[in-house]
Order: sequence, then C-alpha cells, then structure tokens
Amino acid sequence: MQIRAITLFASQATLADDDRLADLGRQAEHLRQRMEQSGLAVQSLRLATPPAQAWVPDPAALAAAATALEVRAKAAGFRHVSLGTLRPGPDLAGWLAAVPQALAVTQWVFCSAQMQGADAAAYRACAETILANSRLGKDGFANLRFAAAFDMPPGGPFFPAAYQAEGAPDGFAIAIEGADVAVSAAQPGGTIDRFEQCLRELLTNSLQALARLGESERGELIFHGIDCALAPYPSAERSLGTAIEHLTGAPFGAPGTVTAVAALRRAVAGASFPKAGFNAPMLIVLEDAALAAGSGAGHYDWAHLLACTAAGSCGPDVVPLPGDTPPQRLAAALRDVAALARSVGRPLEMRVLPLPGRGVGAATQFSFDYFAPGRVMAL
Repeated sequence: MQIRAITLFASQATLADDDRLADLGRQAEHLRQRMEQSGLAVQSLRLATPPAQAWVPDPAALAAAATALEVRAKAAGFRHVSLGTLRPGPDLAGWLAAVPQALAVTQWVFCSAQMQGADAAAYRACAETILANSRLGKDGFANLRFAAAFDMPPGGPFFPAAYQAEGAPDGFAIAIEGADVAVSAAQPGGTIDRFEQCLRELLTNSLQALARLGESERGELIFHGIDCALAPYPSAERSLGTAIEHLTGAPFGAPGTVTAVAALRRAVAGASFPKAGFNAPMLIVLEDAALAAGSGAGHYDWAHLLACTAAGSCGPDVVPLPGDTPPQRLAAALRDVAALARSVGRPLEMRVLPLPGRGVGAATQFSFDYFAPGRVMAL
C-alpha cells in the first residue's frame, strides 16, 4: 500500500492569497514527511479548488486562470492542480468548451464536470470536450486530465474529480494506492467470503492507523478522510485485475468477474476508517497490468466495464477508444453512466482516451510510468 496523493483543498480566501497558499504548501509538506516517517510512500502533493465558476469570472478567463494557478501552486510545492469542478447549470456547455484551451496551456492542471442533472446540450458539449482534449497532442494523452463526474461530493482526493466545497475552510484528504493489498488477500482457490473478510480486516488495520496520524497532524486543517479506491499500478502484483483473476481463476471479464468486483466494494465499504471520495475499486484500464493486457484480448468490453460499475467500481476509467468515436456515441455513454450513478446511489466518474489516428485493436503507445501497454477498445 502507498499513498497516491495527499490532496489539499484550498478555500477561496487561500486561493486568492500567495502567502496563505504558500502556508498551505508547507502544511502539505509536513503531512508528507509525517506519512513517510510512518512507512508509507507518498507519490504526490495535490491542490484542489472550489468549482471553477466560483473563482474564475467567465469561461474566457479559464485558460489564464489555469496558467496562473499552476505557476503559483508549483511555487507552493504542489505538482498537480485541480480547477475544482464545473457544476451543472445553463452555462455548463460554455465552460466545457473552455476546458481544452485550459489544458493546452498547462502541464499538470486537471478538471472535471458534474454531469448529473445536466441537460442534453451539456452532455453533447462534454463529449465534444473529450474529443477536443484528445486532439491536443498526437497521442490523446491530454484527456487523462479531464473526467465527467456523477454525484461526486467535495473532499474526495482522487483527480480529476477532486474539488473543494464553496465556502469551506482549508482541508485535506488521502488517496490510497492499495491494489496490492487486494492481491495479497486474494489467494488462488480461496472463497469470496474469505477474501472479503481478509481484505476488510487488512484495510481496517492499516487505515485506522493512518487516520489517527492524519487527525493528529492536521493542525488547523479539516481532515476529510481517506479514499481507499484500491488504485492500481501497472505491474501484476499491484493490479486489481490480478486480484480478480486469482479469485475467479479466469481472465478479467469471464463469469465471476462481477461477483469479485462486488466483493471488493463490500470489503472497502465494510472496513472501518473515515471515508472521503469513491471508496470503491478503481478499474483503470491502462493503469492496471491485467486490464491493459486484456484490453486487446477480447476477454472484456465496454459492457463488462458498465456491469462492473453497477456492481461496485468507480466507473469506466482511462479506457482507450478510437480517435474517430462520434460525439453522439460518447454523449450516450455519458448518459449511461449517469443512469448507473442514479441507480446505485454513489459517486461515479467516466474518463476515456480517444486516440487520434487509431482504431479498435490498435496498440497504445505512451511514455508514461503509470500506463501499461494496451489496445484500443470499441465503444
């Protein structure tokens, strides 16, 4: 288990003041040092803001605001920055249209859009934004920094969906990369019930101790909690797909996969620790060695990912798609995930990577440590 991120949530007052932002960065660094002294590696310190509409005057100013914030955040010690989220409303389509330029002029700025309750025009605009983001470079990588969110509450630490509540004080939350814990609990030939119990106990023991440390070191910050989304890393021993395949004795997507995903969700939900964000299995296709390998093998498809979403996952994530995917098809997929979020009553996200010039079955090519080799999937 590692800490994928300590995400700091800046109030609007802190966001507007360089000295307060620098102080928030010092508090983040103190938290990082204390977590690492406890034996947990911390991969990144991140900064999340309130919804962009609360602090950026209009969509035309989004790119300039993103550029300025990235510079200021880096000076304060943060590498990754979230522009908060874009909230639903009659102006959402206009804000979505401004996102590609904001990503184009920055390197590690992220953004999300809350699509639950949006109108049909906003869904089409979100699809167009995804496609425009994918064309910012030759490899489609830029849309890694944008996701559609559904019923996502503030205070969740995973990007791109992280955002601060309007009017709330500064705070922080912890994002866990814990797929390796699931692999250790998933003994080949073991029962689902035994796996679920073992994983629940492992998570409770580890995360209660981490929560006590977070509470003791929070100072004046609000501690929102921990998101144990069991995020993977692209190696077999740190792959949720590996854990699921150990349980089912078959490739991810085979019968038994949905049962295993549901067990993962129940184990996290049943573990005792202060929760923030998703707290559900993250099936991140290109960040998971087993899922990436299976993306071109025909073992699973988009429908399988939706079934896993209904059973317990956070939603389809980092799914490589053909670069010529029609916007109306993407919009329909977004509406499907919105319908699932309403049905299951928990937050979801959808993040896809349309890859310019590549069709179904083409190999993905990224020089990014967090991606495993995969293949373009059909939508």
